[in-house]
Amino acid sequence: MDDMNLTAAATLALLIQYFIFSLFVGAARYKTGVKAPATTGDPFFEATFRIQHNTLEQLIHVIPALWICSYFLSQTFAVVCAGLFFVGRVLFFIGYRAAPEKRAFGFIIGMLSSIALILGGVWGVTFSLIN
Repeated sequence: MDDMNLTAAATLALLIQYFIFSLFVGAARYKTGVKAPATTGDPFFEATFRIQHNTLEQLIHVIPALWICSYFLSQTFAVVCAGLFFVGRVLFFIGYRAAPEKRAFGFIIGMLSSIALILGGVWGVTFSLIN
């Protein structure tokens, strides 16, 4: 495999971000008194939990798409998309915790970034198969 250091660093950044979101869920449980395994009971906790859970749902396709796009198309393009996804998740976090209706901007940035990664991967793999 070629030098994929930037892709590995982007992957680690996304995983660390997810871990931090998980810590926020634990802190929200403590602050609101919502005991595990409950996932409802307080709006602040529920928003924090949904941020973490939605991020997990996104990472399932973002991480493989990041690596495929990076390897078959362009590491620079893929890492920039991953960076935008990261920023989108931060904005999603800030917006959702402020008020659920304020989460859309961050979600859109993340979704567009993940679509770019998937399409970039499809493009790169397709041309690799053709050649």
